[in-house]
Amino acid sequence: MATTTAVILAGAVAKGAFEAGVLDVLAPHVEALGITRVVGASAGALNASVLAVGLRTRAEVQAARSMVDLWSDEATWHNVVDLNLRDIWTRTGFATAERVLGLMRRAVEGLHSKEPRKVAVSLVVTALAGKTQTLLGQPATTFEGAVTFTDTELDTPGDRERLLHTAVASAAFPVLFAPVDVRGVGPSIDGGAVNNAPVKLALDDPAVSRIVVVSPEPLLVKPPAPLAGLNLVGHIAEILINERVYRDLRAAETVNGYLAALDALRGEGIPPETIERVKAVFGWRPLELVQIRPAAALEGNAFEAFGDHRLRREYVEAGRNAAREKLGALLG
Repeated sequence: MATTTAVILAGAVAKGAFEAGVLDVLAPHVEALGITRVVGASAGALNASVLAVGLRTRAEVQAARSMVDLWSDEATWHNVVDLNLRDIWTRTGFATAERVLGLMRRAVEGLHSKEPRKVAVSLVVTALAGKTQTLLGQPATTFEGAVTFTDTELDTPGDRERLLHTAVASAAFPVLFAPVDVRGVGPSIDGGAVNNAPVKLALDDPAVSRIVVVSPEPLLVKPPAPLAGLNLVGHIAEILINERVYRDLRAAETVNGYLAALDALRGEGIPPETIERVKAVFGWRPLELVQIRPAAALEGNAFEAFGDHRLRREYVEAGRNAAREKLGALLG
């Protein structure tokens, strides 16, 4: 059976440049890697939306290159924040997402194909109004929203505009940006507030057999010193990035362990059909789990690179290096 790969792009604020570097290396190999599913939150949603359009139009190399250029050259405070002090007290954020939206439109401009590829992309937002679901038999409110776009929903200008609006909503950092209205969800802010590394969306997709998690944070994270000001805010963002992905990947790793233990029962006389029924009851399936992360913490906090071109270029190159280290095993 061919491998079907889902790429998870975690929230990263200015360190989203790292993910652009990773995608720049993976993009020429999407067919061999079987990438058909993309999931993103926060800055990862910006990268995911452009990658999805690139995959759909078979222009993934061009799309990845556009993201590299965007993060390297245009991801500055001036280009992403339209600060207006005159009416700051009447806003729900210091700025709107219009400048970010303009950058995203340019990134997918001109991407079309006569032979589109099948692809699905899911973006996580924080729904300020929440939605009602059932918990322990009673109505309960959840604020996590996931919006999925598949195949033809990525083709028309109107569809792409909705995709990009959802992506910038997912990246609308609270207070800094005003909420963005998302169709079917309502006013929304940064998806990282509820799920900064939405691995679970791929875990729940039965078609996915491999999950590649891209995060700008190393496996081992140390708090910065001093733990105050932007360092503190940046460290909180890093905690959000790491904690959810840690839990979701541990859960998937545990399931892989259960599957191995069940398969070992075949040698003890347990009928194979019984073992398969147990797997089906719990919805368990084997998953290949891959992480692409920097070996050590990237320089600067989560916001610093918006004011430092050198840092953004270093993040892109760090992403390329991390992806190259994993590419051989992924293709093997």
